Amino acid sequence: MRNHQGSRHVLVALVVGLSWSVLGCATASSPPAPQVIPVSGVPGPLCENLGTVIGESEAREWGSGTTTSEELTSQAMGDAMHRAAQRGATHIFLSPVTVRQKDGAPVSATMTGAAFRCPPGAR
Repeated sequence: MRNHQGSRHVLVALVVGLSWSVLGCATASSPPAPQVIPVSGVPGPLCENLGTVIGESEAREWGSGTTTSEELTSQAMGDAMHRAAQRGATHIFLSPVTVRQKDGAPVSATMTGAAFRCPPGAR
């Protein structure tokens, strides 16, 4: 990463693997949607595409250094899965997360996903 001064934001793209590793972490503000199953590819033709969902999270105590990129990633994933569940999705295909930093500390994360509704047994 390059060092940026002032209030410039550094965009850090984390791989989806990191997202999967923090899937178990949840927050009260964005409860996990256990009925929505993350998938590693677009589901088959029996599944209905419900559109794009965007999950977001922000560090609540900026400057304290207590919020990690992993926590923000987990919160953004939980938010995306929650939004997919609100649309009636059963599965979600997630893109890599974008974590923004300010003065070297993570301040927010965004994760985009495609929500799908699949019949039982389909994937």
